[in-house]
Amino acid sequence: MHWTAAAATFLVMALIGHLAILNSIPTRIMAAAQDRMVERGVGMYRWVAADRMTPKSQTIVRPSPDLAYAICRFDVADGPVLLTAPVSDTYGSLSIFDARTNNVFVASLQKGSDFNGVIVHAPGERPNDTTRQALAMGGRGIALIRRLAPDEATHGAAMQLVDQSACERFRTAEP
Repeated sequence: MHWTAAAATFLVMALIGHLAILNSIPTRIMAAAQDRMVERGVGMYRWVAADRMTPKSQTIVRPSPDLAYAICRFDVADGPVLLTAPVSDTYGSLSIFDARTNNVFVASLQKGSDFNGVIVHAPGERPNDTTRQALAMGGRGIALIRRLAPDEATHGAAMQLVDQSACERFRTAEP
């Protein structure tokens, strides 16, 4: 009986440890990514476009040399955030990732899409804007724009679209 209790205790503790690790890893990954972005000068509430990806500039395998990227860090603890990006003739998307690395929102930025912005807000808040989509999430997040840009000319055009995009605190008009 003593051996059985010890084995059961071991299994319960192993399960608790396993679940604790699985729940902490995504948050730690996103926190480390946020820290690296801060080190590279990526501020809060503004789109920052990446240089064109080439085999020489890729430090990891993931970035595609055929895509132009722009990223924005935000924290809904400071209030709602408005994210906008214009649609264009070629492929484009806006993705939002929460503090646990979950992809919580995706919108097409290709012509024909009805995307006109998303307001990201804390759970329980209600932004008073019915013209845009709303997304409730807590804490920090990262928004990522990807656009098809296989050459210098299309990359330049994609960078001009970043200048027309917004990542800013959403201010509601006072009644």
